[in-house]
Amino acid sequence: MAEVSRYSVVVIGCSLGGAEALQVVLGSLRTTPSAAVLVVLHIGPATSRLTSVLERVTPLPVDWAADGAHILPGRVYLCPARSSMRLEPDATLSVRPHGRPSSLRTVDELFTSAADTFGAGVLALVLTGNGHDGLVGAQSVKEAGGTVLVQDEVTSLAFGMPGAVAEAGLADLVLPLGEIPEVLDAVVGRGERLPLPQVLAVEAVFAAGNEMGERMAAVNWAGTPLGPLEAWPEVLRNTVATVLAAQVPMNLMWGRDMVQLYNDAYRDLAGDKHPAMLGQPVLVTWAEAAEQFGPVLDEVWHSGRGRLLRDQAFTVDRHGTAELVYATADYSPVRDGGRVVGVLATLIETTGQVVANRRLRLLQRLAAATDDDPDNEHVACERMADALSTGRQDIPFALVYLPDETGAELHLAAAAGVRPGFGVAQRRLSLREGASWPVAGVLRERHAAVVDDLGTRFHGWTLGENRLLPARAMVIPAGRRDDGRVAAVVILAVEALVPFDDDHRAFLELVAEHIGAGVLAGRRRRDMQERMAALAALNRSKDEFFASVSHEFRTPLTLMLLPLEQLLSSRLAAEQAEAVRLAHRNALRLLKLVSTLLEFARIEQGATRARYEDVDLAELTTDIASVFRSAVEHAGLAYVVDCPPLGRTVPVDPDMWEQVVLNLVSNALKHTFTGSITITMRLRTNHAELQVTDTGVGIAADEIPHLFQRFHRIRGVLARSHEGSGIGLALVQELVRLHRGSVRVRSAPDQGTTFTVWLPLAQRRAPHFGDDTETGRSPSSSRRQAFADEARLWLTGAETAPADIQDAPAPDAVLPGRRPVVLLVDDNPDLRAYLSRLLDDRYEVAAAADGAQALQVLATRPVDLVLTDAMMPRLDGLALLAAIRTDPALRQTPVIVLTAVADPDAAVAALAAGAHDYVVKPFTARELVARIEAQLALARGRAGRADTDDPIYPR
Repeated sequence: MAEVSRYSVVVIGCSLGGAEALQVVLGSLRTTPSAAVLVVLHIGPATSRLTSVLERVTPLPVDWAADGAHILPGRVYLCPARSSMRLEPDATLSVRPHGRPSSLRTVDELFTSAADTFGAGVLALVLTGNGHDGLVGAQSVKEAGGTVLVQDEVTSLAFGMPGAVAEAGLADLVLPLGEIPEVLDAVVGRGERLPLPQVLAVEAVFAAGNEMGERMAAVNWAGTPLGPLEAWPEVLRNTVATVLAAQVPMNLMWGRDMVQLYNDAYRDLAGDKHPAMLGQPVLVTWAEAAEQFGPVLDEVWHSGRGRLLRDQAFTVDRHGTAELVYATADYSPVRDGGRVVGVLATLIETTGQVVANRRLRLLQRLAAATDDDPDNEHVACERMADALSTGRQDIPFALVYLPDETGAELHLAAAAGVRPGFGVAQRRLSLREGASWPVAGVLRERHAAVVDDLGTRFHGWTLGENRLLPARAMVIPAGRRDDGRVAAVVILAVEALVPFDDDHRAFLELVAEHIGAGVLAGRRRRDMQERMAALAALNRSKDEFFASVSHEFRTPLTLMLLPLEQLLSSRLAAEQAEAVRLAHRNALRLLKLVSTLLEFARIEQGATRARYEDVDLAELTTDIASVFRSAVEHAGLAYVVDCPPLGRTVPVDPDMWEQVVLNLVSNALKHTFTGSITITMRLRTNHAELQVTDTGVGIAADEIPHLFQRFHRIRGVLARSHEGSGIGLALVQELVRLHRGSVRVRSAPDQGTTFTVWLPLAQRRAPHFGDDTETGRSPSSSRRQAFADEARLWLTGAETAPADIQDAPAPDAVLPGRRPVVLLVDDNPDLRAYLSRLLDDRYEVAAAADGAQALQVLATRPVDLVLTDAMMPRLDGLALLAAIRTDPALRQTPVIVLTAVADPDAAVAALAAGAHDYVVKPFTARELVARIEAQLALARGRAGRADTDDPIYPR
C-alpha cells in the first residue's frame, strides 16, 4: 500500500551534460511529486532558455527561482546563471549573485541549506558533471538523515560530480539515467520505500518504456536467447533503458544474431511486423531489405565504427505489400569491456520528404520544358515526355494523347518510359466504349479514371529493360481549349512501391495539369504563328498590290504629262492655258503620290538598295532646299539654309537624300504660319548631321511615338492642307535606315519642331550588278517641281478654273430673279477654283478654305446651300456641319458633303450628323449640279414656297 512520501524537497545538482539529463529525468516522470524540486546547474547566460526547453518535456511547472519566493510542491525551481540559491527555514528561497568567476560550490550551498531546513525530508540527486561540487552538500544530507542518489558512470557525460559522491560512500543508490525517473516516481510520487539496488536493477530496466516497456516486462526472457533478465549484462540493461526512454525510433540489435529490442517510436515504423519481431533476429524480420542494410551491420560489428546513411532507400513489406521507404539511419556499435556486443540503430523515416522533393523537381522540369513557348502542341508534348522520362521512380510510364480535328479519336503525341505503338502505348485510341483505355468516359465526364487491371488489359506486355508493367494507372483529362473541348488526355502509370493515397493522386493530377497547360501553350503558339503568317502574307500581298498599282499608274501619267507639257509650250488662249496648267499641276501631284507609294512598297519588300555616291552633302542639301525658298518667303517666313562645306564627301544615295530633305522641309512649311524654317548641316565625329527646325504648331508628346508610322495622321492639328498620303515621314525614316542612319524628332506644342538626321560618314558598299537604272524612281526635276507646286498652292491657291467642262450641263442664259447662293468650302485651291468656275454660271458662289472661314462667311451673308469637303485643316466638314445644325438661323440650310473616302460607314456618319447628301470623289460636273439642284428644290418644298417668282424662295 502506498504511503505518504517522507520527502519535502528534492534537490538536484549537475554540470556538464546536465541540461540533457534533466530533460530525461523530468520528462520521464509519471507522477506529480509531493515535494518541490530545486535545481542548481552550472550554466552560463547562454542557457537562459532552459525553462522553455524543460516545459516542452515535462508537465511540471518550471520557473527561475526568485529571491524570497515560497516553494510549492510539484513545481521546479531553477537557480539563475551566476547565482547561488539557498533554502531558508521558512521554506523560502534566497537567490544572490555569487560574484565568483565560476559556479563551483553552489550545489553544496543548496544541499547544505536544504539539509539544515528539512533534515531527513531531503532527497538529493547528483547528475552528470565535472568537479566535486555536491560532495560536501551530500554529506550534509546524509548526516541529516536524508537520501542521496547519483547517476552512474556509463550514462554520465562527465562522472566527476556523481563519482566523488559515490566514491565517498555517500550514495544510497547509483543508477543509470533511465532508471532515475521510476525511482523518483516510486519514493516521491507514490510514497514507496526506496528499493534495494539489486531489485531496482531488474525492475527499472523497462520502467520508462510506455507500451513497449510493459510488453518487454511481460516477456519470459528466460526462454529466449537473451536469457533471464537478472542475468542480462549491465550494458544491455542500461542500453535497453536508454532506448525505451528515447523519443526517436531506436532498435537495439543484440548479439551476433542481432536480436531486436526497440521502443515505441520504432514500433510505429514497423507496421504489421510488430509485435512478432520483438526478440527476433533483424535479418529474419526484415528479410526483404537484408541486402540493403545487412552489409552495413556486418561492417559496424567488425570495424567497431558507426555508419550514417542519409535518405537510404529500403524496399520493405510493412502492411502486406512491398513499398519503397527512405530513412536516415545511424548504426552505432554497443561495447562491453571494449568488445562489440550489439548495434544500436537510430532511424528517422524521410520517405515523405524525399518523395516530395523528387516530385517537385519533376514538376519543375515539366514547367521548364515549355518555358520558351514551343512552336506547337506536338513539340510541347515531346519536350514534356523528355522531362517525364527522368522521373520513372514516380511515374513508370506516361502517354499524352491529343484529339484529332474531327473529335472521333485520339492520337499519341508523346510517350515516356514505353515504346510508342506497342502494348499500352497504342498510336490511336477510339472514343467508343470498351476500348483498351477508358478515354470515352473520361472525355464525357471530364473526370479522371483509375485503371486497376493493367496486367489483364495488356497481358504479356512489359515496359522493356526488365521492367514489369505496373498494375495501376490514371487516365486524366488535361486542359480546356477555347472551344470547350479537352486539350489532351494524359495516362500516367502509378508506381507500385509508393502507396496510392490522396497525396499520390494529387501529384499525378498536378502533372497532368502541367501537361495540359503545355499543350495549350503550344497550341496558342501555333495559332499565333499561323495568324502571323497569314498577316505577313496579307501584308506582302498589299505591298505587292501597292507596288503593282503604283507602277501601272506611271505609264498613263507619263502619257498625260507629256502632251500637257507640249500644250504648255504652245500658244494658247488664257483660259485654255490655265486649264492645261491645272491639269499639269495635278498630274505632277499625282505622280508625286504614286512615286512615294511605290518607293515605300519597294522598301517594305526589301527591293530597294541605296546606290551610294560620294557627294558634297552640304551643297546637295542647299540645292534641294532652294526649291522651297520662293514659297517660304511668300508665306512671310524667314528661311535660313546654313549648310557650310563639310570638308569631305559623304556616301549617300542622292535620289533618296532628295526625298528625305523634300519631305522634311515640306512638312515644316505645311505646319508653320509665323516665324522661320531653318536648315543646318554639321559634321560630327562619325556622322553628318542635318537639322530641319521650324517655329510651327508643334506636336503633342503622345503623338511623337506614332509619327513615323505609315498612314498615321495627326487629327485636329493646324495645317495649310490636310491632303497627303500619310507616309512621308515614314518614308523618311526608312530611307535614312537604308543609309544605316537614324532620325529623331523633338517638339513641343506651339513652340515648333526639330527633325535631326544622322548619316554615317562610312558605308559598307555591296557590289552592284546589272542595270543601274532602278525601276520606279522618279526623275529629280519632276519630284522637285511637284513639291514646289504643292507648296505654292498652299499659299496662293488658283484664281481661275478650266474653261471647257465637257460633261457640265449647259447653264441657262439668264435665270429670272435672284441666283441661289452656294457656299463652297474646300482646302484644295485647284478643286476650289475648278468648282467655283463650274458653278459660277448658274449660282452665286462664295468660297472658303476651311470650316472656320465658312462660319465667318455664314455670319456675314445668307446662303442657300453649303457644299463642303469632309477633311480640312482647323475645322473639318463634319464639325462645320455640326455648327450649322446647332445654329437656329442656319439649321435649315442644305449641306452637301464632298469626300475622297469611299466608305459606306463614313457616308452613314455624315448623313446621321445632318448632311443632306454625300458625294464621293471623283464625280462628274453633271452629277454635282444635279445633286445641288435637287437639294435646292427640296429646300423650297420644305419652306412651302414653291409657287413664287423667286427661283428659290422669297426672303
